[in-house]
Amino acid sequence: MNVSSSTQKYHVERINKVVQFINNHLGENLDLQTLASVGNYSTYHFHRIMRAHFGESLGAYIVRLRLETAVSLLRFSEVSISDIAFKVGYESPSSFNKAFKKRFGVSPNEYRQNNSSLVRKESSKILFRAMESLKNLTPKIKQVKTTKVIYSQMLGDYHKSASKAWEVVCDFAKKRRLFGFKTEFIGISHDDPKVTESEKLRYDACIVVTKDIEPEGEIGFKEIPGGKYAVFTHKGAYENFSDTYDYIFGKWIPENNIELRDVQSFEKYLNSPDKTKPEKLLTEIYVPIH
Repeated sequence: MNVSSSTQKYHVERINKVVQFINNHLGENLDLQTLASVGNYSTYHFHRIMRAHFGESLGAYIVRLRLETAVSLLRFSEVSISDIAFKVGYESPSSFNKAFKKRFGVSPNEYRQNNSSLVRKESSKILFRAMESLKNLTPKIKQVKTTKVIYSQMLGDYHKSASKAWEVVCDFAKKRRLFGFKTEFIGISHDDPKVTESEKLRYDACIVVTKDIEPEGEIGFKEIPGGKYAVFTHKGAYENFSDTYDYIFGKWIPENNIELRDVQSFEKYLNSPDKTKPEKLLTEIYVPIH
């Protein structure tokens, strides 16, 4: 490995550390000096480096993540608006309301009410599409152990970014001989395409491993939290995931008074798109619940 490529790998590793820290501490005070130290950067150059990576300023990135997280809480939970404000890092409900209205054009309360009305109106359509894309409308409830994974995160339209992310992480796993007979493949779609611009969607392609792996370049290492999950089995093409997610989050959760844990949902791919026709693909979708 030449000096240039070695430096680039180290640079990406440091950015990944910052990204992961932000994701895990979104409700806390994320000041410039703290984030720069996480990535071992000088505060003088940190802003430019982050802007080049995110395609937006660091401050804009954090605000966007906070507000998009708030959208999910407004849509899929009964958490009060004031509690949501503090949960996503705002010092007061008024500052949260102001930022939310600036981004989405309506207040958090109006957004919640409008979403509830839309879900009720579209209920029969959501159910019909779900019957086409789910093996069963009622999930299995599983207690899952914490899972170690290596991953590659890519930004952009999910169909394109997922393909690139899988290429990177699979190449790494192949070189490190991490594949086994029962290797599990997991995808994490961090953002809602109905809320986040397509070029800013975040996707993690994850391969389950049995030991800690040192991060290297575009490859990160993390643990997917264990606990109680509702597991739905999606049948068919990945392009139809939105029908399944609409049912889970728009119908099953509110109608069954489900309380979600503050953990990311994930997808486990049961067969390979390289060897399976799209209509025969099977994917388990894990939704963290209390």
